[in-house]
Formats: sequence, structure tokens, C-alpha cells
Amino acid sequence: MGSPQTDRQALEKLWRTRLDEAKLRVELARNFLREIHEDTKNGTLPRPDGEFAYRRAVRAENLALAEYTRILRIFHNLTVNGKVPDGTDWPRPRTAATNGANSANGANGEDH
Repeated sequence: MGSPQTDRQALEKLWRTRLDEAKLRVELARNFLREIHEDTKNGTLPRPDGEFAYRRAVRAENLALAEYTRILRIFHNLTVNGKVPDGTDWPRPRTAATNGANSANGANGEDH
């Protein structure tokens, strides 16, 4: 293995990448929510479908934001406090649903 400094730099780079990806998912979810809101408002989406799509888009945004916040906390603890993430901090396993329709609107496939 490399030196502790090299290992830490690699770990910081890894978590920076994860943070950037999570931020992108938040931005995508927010843009999707804005689109659904506009489509519902201007009547492009009929009312029942539009309301359902809007609720799903809000949920997707909330999930993306929660994951971004989780990763930001880990990255902060690593870079500022020197706390190396343990096994519970690593990314959650992806499910088949993650790669389906939910990923298009920023959801991470988890149902809470």
C-alpha cells in the first residue's frame, strides 16, 4: 500500500467525485421538478397525472438532496476532521430500480 498521505489523498479524491456526482443528481432532480411544475401549470400534463408526477419529482429531489447531504457530511469529516469513513459510510448498493425510470429524474432507487 502507499503512504498514509497518498492513501488519504486518494480517499479524498474518491469522496470528492462522489460529492460532485451527488450534486449533479440534485441539480437534475431540481430541473426535472421545475419542468413538471411548468407542465402541470400550463396544462401540458392533465391534473391527476401532473399531480402524481409532481409528487414523485418532489420525492426524487428530496432523496437526491438527502444523499448529497450525507456525502457532504462524510467529505467534510474526512477533509476537515480527518475522520476516515467506515464501512457504513460507503455508497449504498444500487438496485435494479436505480437504473430504471427513477434515475432519469434523480431518484436513487430507495423507497423510504
